[in-house]
Amino acid sequence: MVALLPDYPPHVAAYRASGSVSQEEYQQVVMQRVEQVADIYGKINFLVLLDTDFSNYSIGALLKYLYISFRHFFKWERMAIVSEEAWVRRAYDMLSPLVHGEVRGFKHEELAEAKQWVSGPLKT
Repeated sequence: MVALLPDYPPHVAAYRASGSVSQEEYQQVVMQRVEQVADIYGKINFLVLLDTDFSNYSIGALLKYLYISFRHFFKWERMAIVSEEAWVRRAYDMLSPLVHGEVRGFKHEELAEAKQWVSGPLKT
């Protein structure tokens, strides 16, 4: 299941993933929000709070994740991945030099820090 997180600035697409994540859910919730932010601001700050692991993402949801990542490749500014799985945080930290924008991994206990960081103003 995916749900948008409340109380984030309008230039941030933030969601929580828990349990199983289907392609349809990802399309309707996450991709729709990312498209809104990209259309309005031309840049995207993004936060995902993982309360599940990637094995619970359907193949379709993972493909949608990759699609939206490449579709807006030059629009990503800050991406925060909040997960208790150390390998997930490390993988995203290692991606930072390879992708447009900055990627940081955070533990669940660091959610407030992640929110503050990803909510920073977009570069002009």
